[in-house]
Amino acid sequence: MPSGWHPNLRVIPSARNVSNREAARADHAELRLKISLIGLQADVVVIDCPNRQGGPLTLSALNAADTVVYAATATSDGIDGVDGARRTVAQFRRHRQQLGAPDTLTEAGIVVGGVKETIMSRAAVASLEELRATGLFLEPLIPDRAIVQEVRISGEWYGQYRKGSRVLDAYTAIAKKVLR
Repeated sequence: MPSGWHPNLRVIPSARNVSNREAARADHAELRLKISLIGLQADVVVIDCPNRQGGPLTLSALNAADTVVYAATATSDGIDGVDGARRTVAQFRRHRQQLGAPDTLTEAGIVVGGVKETIMSRAAVASLEELRATGLFLEPLIPDRAIVQEVRISGEWYGQYRKGSRVLDAYTAIAKKVLR
């Protein structure tokens, strides 16, 4: 469906109850998303996927993807999330290789969002250092701005507001690095 954010952006909304599909174990369910994208006229398809190690929704997204971008926060939970997601991707790639199937999935990097730019806690600094040590760290950091949470409630886009421009600029810089 067309979005109100940009004339070239189409969105397929989801809902929390999609997570109920995690219990579905239909034959080849992990290929449905990839099949549904065949013939789609789009330059880029972004699949926002939760990290549920080995879950059918995650496997479906990995089968449909050619590139993975990890999202993290500068916290121990952010590090754990990236570690778990990277294990899932590694396992997915191992299984593809064992099957003799093409393994074209690449890791583009780690985007760290919600970063407080004032005085960072030692834990946040340590988390950023640990994420940077992976060799996948993408910069700039995505700054924490109240406008992002505020417009989420109304379904608006923070990029149309002056206070959201720093977040938009950071994501734009990341997109230029990730998109091929």
